[in-house]
Amino acid sequence: MTLEPIITAILHSVDRAMDSRVPLYRRFGVWFPVLVYAVSRLVVWVAGTMLSHDQMALYIGQPLIRISYPQPADPGYLSLMTNWDGQWYRVIAERGYPQVLPRTVTGHVDMNPWAFFPVFPVTVGLLMRLTGLPFVVVGPILSTLIGVAAILMLFKLVDEAVGRWAAIVSVIATCFYVASPIFSASYTESTALLLVTLTLWLLRRRRYGWVVVALLVLALSRNVVIAMVPVIIAHAVVRWRTGDEGAHPTRLRLGLGALAVYAGLLTWLWPAVASVVTNTPDAYSQTMLAWRIQTNIKLYMWWDLLYGYGGVVGQALGVLGVAAFAWFMLSRHSWRWGPEIWGWAGAYPAYIILVTSTTPSRVRYALLAFPMTLIIAWFLQLRPWRQWRYWALGSIVVSGSILMWWYTATYILIDELLPRPLLYP
Repeated sequence: MTLEPIITAILHSVDRAMDSRVPLYRRFGVWFPVLVYAVSRLVVWVAGTMLSHDQMALYIGQPLIRISYPQPADPGYLSLMTNWDGQWYRVIAERGYPQVLPRTVTGHVDMNPWAFFPVFPVTVGLLMRLTGLPFVVVGPILSTLIGVAAILMLFKLVDEAVGRWAAIVSVIATCFYVASPIFSASYTESTALLLVTLTLWLLRRRRYGWVVVALLVLALSRNVVIAMVPVIIAHAVVRWRTGDEGAHPTRLRLGLGALAVYAGLLTWLWPAVASVVTNTPDAYSQTMLAWRIQTNIKLYMWWDLLYGYGGVVGQALGVLGVAAFAWFMLSRHSWRWGPEIWGWAGAYPAYIILVTSTTPSRVRYALLAFPMTLIIAWFLQLRPWRQWRYWALGSIVVSGSILMWWYTATYILIDELLPRPLLYP
């Protein structure tokens, strides 16, 4: 027995509901991504509720972890989802950013809120003042709700650019990705995914004025806006190569060139704000060093990580993996994604390898690399695997749920604090 005829019939029936005369709630492009996301959030809620019983008491002065707000043991689901960086976002939401950088007894800049971008925590702070609700309620709930919008935008973008099947796979694989519990935590992943997909969609629709706004908000949400520069260049090149530059090609080229420069300059917006407010020229860099994070190229760290995992064999497999991905990106299979998704598919993984550290955070950073799910969609459409594609989606849901539980237990729950090199998630 195969699930394909049943699911195909369902998909055909909902396709007929895509007519604009059909009420919005009946349209596949709305209810399907929301349903998938809701099921994945149910998994996270069950995992978080069960695991919160193992949470240890957190008190100010705790060794190996900076605690600004103490918590009792077994604090419940919502408090669990404010662990780690959530404590820093709470500081920002309730107290704002310091005008004077705190320093250690040795004179070095200490850990402080300037390491974290303002859009999410400032929004949480505003909602806290409007509703009177505490951070442990507003933070996780707002992040979860933003995740709904992000998944809807992801489905819309991929559906329009690549097709319905790819959109289905992208939503399922993203919602049940190992690090997707972070969408329900007081973190910025859901905000970043929404802004990335929205920016790509606006660029694809050629709404350049709104792209300017979206890039600005993205630059104040996560330090990834530099990866949009190759995306804008790819968009401009395709318009030029296809002769689709409109009545004023020179004006368009200059405008898109200026947009690419603007995206690049936005990378230094938040560091500049930190420097001006604190009257310290390199405030952001010094703050990041407090976490032992250097703001420079870190390719060597990934090379060392591969060696640590598998020695020379691990490094060879890493090179082969990069080569296989490069081949796919240069093949016609990826070109059909359109220059916007294609550009992000190449630029963001390169950004992760070149700029980010090899801490466990790399697992959640990969949430923004959603074009990788399109490779899965392409693979499952190949003739040998096509008959098994729905079973494959089911296995993604099941295995993803197990891995999401593991991620919550390993990187969100704090049940013990032992000295180890990679403590921060």
